[in-house]
Amino acid sequence: MASRVYVIELTPAAGRRRDPRIPWVYVGSSARDPEIRFAQHQRGYKSSGMVKRFALRLRPDLFEDLPAYRGSRIAQAAEVARAEELAGAGFVAHCDGTSYGAEGGFWEPWGPERLEAVGKHADAAAHELFGSSFTPLSIGECARLLHGERGFWVDEFIDRADPPPAFGQFSHVDLDALGARVASLGRDAGSARPLAAR
Repeated sequence: MASRVYVIELTPAAGRRRDPRIPWVYVGSSARDPEIRFAQHQRGYKSSGMVKRFALRLRPDLFEDLPAYRGSRIAQAAEVARAEELAGAGFVAHCDGTSYGAEGGFWEPWGPERLEAVGKHADAAAHELFGSSFTPLSIGECARLLHGERGFWVDEFIDRADPPPAFGQFSHVDLDALGARVASLGRDAGSARPLAAR
């Protein structure tokens, strides 16, 4: 039976973050569909205590690039490898009783090549921001919102008290890589004006 790796974003109460924009995540694997396994965690069925208390949402942008694995041992090795990779990008990734990245240290944001593997999720997040923004966004503004940058200017575009899920979803990605990805979308989906870099 094939097993899949999945990643669950945890609430800020899970622990101290290395970067306030980059959340703690839980990395697991299961023969069940990730949505079903997520629901099981929430109900407490074979759930990590951390996930049961702090689960926020599935993060397909952090696992859908991985294939299904034949056998649980291979999938468990893949989940550890993904946790280590995410820790290398600034997350604290909890997996099989270990919190990778919790000790701090330096990390390297994802570049354009790594972003390409989950590009459809970045594109969907950019379209969400274009569609929900109070005023039209430029390439640079959209990229900074995807990156989770905070400042007085953010209120011009989104409700800071209740931001869309796309806000800050790609804080672990290099800002220039995000800008290039947004630029590749062409025209602003939420406005008639062309995107312009700022």
